[in-house]
Amino acid sequence: MSITALQSIKKPWAHLLVHAEGEALDKLLSVPAQFVTKTVSGKKCKTKAGLLDEFARVFSFPDYFGHNWDALEECLADLDWLPGKGYLVVVTDADQVLTKPDEEDDFETFVEILSEAGEAWSLKESDDATGNGLPFHAVLAVQERHKRTRHNWFAPPLAMERKPTKSGGSKGSKTSGR
Repeated sequence: MSITALQSIKKPWAHLLVHAEGEALDKLLSVPAQFVTKTVSGKKCKTKAGLLDEFARVFSFPDYFGHNWDALEECLADLDWLPGKGYLVVVTDADQVLTKPDEEDDFETFVEILSEAGEAWSLKESDDATGNGLPFHAVLAVQERHKRTRHNWFAPPLAMERKPTKSGGSKGSKTSGR
């Protein structure tokens, strides 16, 4: 399924995707082949240090990555070593991100950084004929049964339009991730 919001340079740049257990996220979130798609395991992001390490590993951040919020924002807004026509970050098991008692408030900061990276990419010049920015979106994926683990996800639900498939799939139904 193609989701046009993920191919846009417009906000919101961070989204919540509530999905059924066992549902294949790569089938739900399809973007053009020229996009760089990275999957971050929320299970490895329970602490701020774990989150920063996981992002550094998944994105192959440069050696100078400072392992702090400012460095994360700077690296996500750059990504010159990962050229693409757009960027999609999928955080699986998002209910497990920053769940240690002394780091729960950092979750809002984390989502703000993802949004700020999206905004930075939307303002960059691109190689295409429009010269407009490039799409950068982050999807916080959480199973339906874990949706209520957070009072506030700080990201709106990802609106998805299911298009008819050749096998006669659901026609025109919409799911909002709620």
